[in-house]
Amino acid sequence: MDLIIAYLIYPGLLPSIVFAVTFGFIVTHRRPILPPDLRKAILSVDGFAALLSALLAIGAATYMPWPFNGAYTSIAGPLLMWAALEAAFLVPSLAAQTSASPLVVRGAARALQIGLAGRIVVWCVFGVLYWANQTWHISSLPAIVLAWVAAILALPAAIGVGMFRNDTALTGMMTTGLSLSTIALMQITTDIRAAVLVLTVTTSLFPYDMANGGLRLVLIAIATVITMVGLRVLVRNQPFATLAAALRWCWWRALPPALLALVYLIIKPF
Repeated sequence: MDLIIAYLIYPGLLPSIVFAVTFGFIVTHRRPILPPDLRKAILSVDGFAALLSALLAIGAATYMPWPFNGAYTSIAGPLLMWAALEAAFLVPSLAAQTSASPLVVRGAARALQIGLAGRIVVWCVFGVLYWANQTWHISSLPAIVLAWVAAILALPAAIGVGMFRNDTALTGMMTTGLSLSTIALMQITTDIRAAVLVLTVTTSLFPYDMANGGLRLVLIAIATVITMVGLRVLVRNQPFATLAAALRWCWWRALPPALLALVYLIIKPF
């Protein structure tokens, strides 16, 4: 029963929706549009994949280290969160791979490679933050800051915004033949996935065992908004990146701060 409440209210559905709307407002400047006909949308392959993706992303949020979260466990929680969120990103991509249009398949393959590269860095960041939170000490602060910087650099690629967005030459092809309801559902799902991925980082920026859970919740919300503002500044007016350039960004700009943070945690004196 506790797990059902956690999924349907807090920390699953409610924070996911709130921060998805916040993400759309700050980063993509896009207001959510409800599908005119949800039933028609989910009867299509793309619409059903979008719905399943949203449900998985909300499930991932349920297993995050939120304060007052009875569903979180220190070992199973991160593993379930990782599995659910990765599945949430992969399901729509696999659905696109079944398209009869080679342009759609090519665009989906590009997005899959860039997104996976970005998420690898994000998961490295989460690993650093998770480790730092096991025995939190002020000496861990440099590693936490480095990890946060790495996350802000990697999240645009992981989410697919800014210069990592879909090729504009393919955008029309990617949605050709889809109903307005399906497109609206896909956009909502995209924002939910993005918000939950940001929360993967921000829910671990502060000590898990902080005595004041309410204060920690407020700090998470503030850090999430600041991170989204940082993403907006980073992706604003950026030229479209080729696949090779996007992968170089992930491996040579976003990953090094995460690795430095990891090395620091290994060698820090106490």
